Amino acid sequence: MIFSDYVYVDEYAYSNFDKIKENIEKRKKIITETFFVIILNEYTSKLEFTEWMFLLQRHYKENPPMIVGLAKDYESAETLTCHMIENCMIKVKSLDYIAYLASLPEIKENEELPKLLKISGGKMYV
Repeated sequence: MIFSDYVYVDEYAYSNFDKIKENIEKRKKIITETFFVIILNEYTSKLEFTEWMFLLQRHYKENPPMIVGLAKDYESAETLTCHMIENCMIKVKSLDYIAYLASLPEIKENEELPKLLKISGGKMYV
C-alpha cells in the first residue's frame, strides 16, 4: 500500500500507527480490531473510506491506493474526511485533493518521524 506523506489520524490510529502501518503493508491481520482507512481514489480523485480488510482484495495488491487517513471507527473516519475536505477547500479553493496534498510542505529525507500538527481537531502525521 502507498501512504501519503501526510496521513490524517485519530487518537486510536495515532497511538497504534506503527502496528497499523505494518498490518496494512504486510497485508496480514496483525491487529484484530476493526479500523478504517481513508483512501484517495485515483480514478475519481475523491476521498473514500472503508474497513482496512477491504484492501486485502487482489485488485488492491496489484493497484495499491494512496492512504491519506486512518481512524478507529466509521464516525472518526467521517470526521477526519470532513476535516480534509474543509482544509482542501481552504488551501486550494476546490476539491482537488491531489493539488491539496501537493501544496503541503515537502518532507525532507532525513527528517525524524513522527511530527504532529493539529488540524481542525484531528491530527496530521508527518
